[in-house]
Amino acid sequence: MPFVLSSRQATLWQATAPAAPALAPLDGDVQADTLVVGGGIAGVTAALHLAEAGVDVLLLEAGELGSGATGQSGGLIAPNFVRHTPASIVRDLGRSAGERMTRLVGDSAQLCFDLIARHGIECDARQDGFYTPVHNQRLAATHAQAAVEWAERGFDVSFIGKSETHEILGTRAYCGALRFGRGGSLNPLAYVRGLARAAVEAGARLHVASPVEALERVDDGWRARTPHGRVRARRVVLAANGGNARLHPAMRHAALPLHVVEFATEPLPRELRTRVLPQGGAFTDKAAYIFTGRYDGDGRLISAFPNSFLIRGQQASLNEARRRLARHFEGLESVRIEALWEGVAWINGSFLPEIYNLGGGAFVVQACNGRGISINTAIGIALAGALASDDFETLPISPRRPKPIRFHRAAAQLPKAMMTLAYLSD
Repeated sequence: MPFVLSSRQATLWQATAPAAPALAPLDGDVQADTLVVGGGIAGVTAALHLAEAGVDVLLLEAGELGSGATGQSGGLIAPNFVRHTPASIVRDLGRSAGERMTRLVGDSAQLCFDLIARHGIECDARQDGFYTPVHNQRLAATHAQAAVEWAERGFDVSFIGKSETHEILGTRAYCGALRFGRGGSLNPLAYVRGLARAAVEAGARLHVASPVEALERVDDGWRARTPHGRVRARRVVLAANGGNARLHPAMRHAALPLHVVEFATEPLPRELRTRVLPQGGAFTDKAAYIFTGRYDGDGRLISAFPNSFLIRGQQASLNEARRRLARHFEGLESVRIEALWEGVAWINGSFLPEIYNLGGGAFVVQACNGRGISINTAIGIALAGALASDDFETLPISPRRPKPIRFHRAAAQLPKAMMTLAYLSD
């Protein structure tokens, strides 16, 4: 029988990641210069770099480190945009802001791997490339042009044709792919736990099992209340992803959830691994009904597909996981699914990473869009630098006020509705 998990229990990463540092809930009343709320990648990265800059920083996590979107993800290091290209970003944001945004995204993967090396984080890091394969010639043409735009800016990005895509990915489902040479994958829970350990060593104060029950503006900054303590801080960074909506009213209608089913096979035998992703690497395709793939260090093939209204329950999800594997890769028809769990990717209305300025020294990181690991790392570093220097002019993302998504209650059902239609067409 498969080892089936759910989002309310452990993910595969909890079974394979090194232990988290020993952290306690907040107890009593404390003060800090900067309060960070959220123990995922963005929050812990920001806390680490604030502490390294000499800032008195305290972080509150409602559950355990990485217990939200971070620890439910597939662990892909994807230094690219979801819907944009370098040229379209310039058209939308202007040359200066567009080029800064592109530099942030394009450099984000290397920032992850450099952090891992610098702090000796054991997280099954694999810098063996990230691919976005396409299934028709129209997308192949646009992605080939995007590769030119990335390469003109000095990034290791290229477009590979049908035969090379088949050779690298081991599937005939695609007619080409955009290749990001600095991308790859990792164990996301191990990554955030390693970052947290480094943050504690740098002097940051981290507390788990400390949900913020109230956050309010006071004369000299902000005050947060947890079940067993209170924090007063001059500034606050909200990095709770979907949880930001509960922390400040301005964030209630700023993002949409995309529910995803993640799964992992049993470790594949060597013979199969010579045919399926034989060179390693990770990919997320550009089909409407998204499919992904990559290996972990034990040889499990880890993949995902978006949830829909028509796939309900663990058995239906297992059946769909098997169907998708069999459709893409020869020889995987009878491979055992060892683990299956649910995650969520939070989508901004712009489909771009965002830093919001709530005023009074409060900032929000809202940057998932299915590309959260590397981009949240990069934003955490950049925002920490701006806060430490009180210089926000050099931020690669210009902070702005959050813009509510219209008809948010109905719009929140739209991603799953669109994935239902995509499932039917698939």
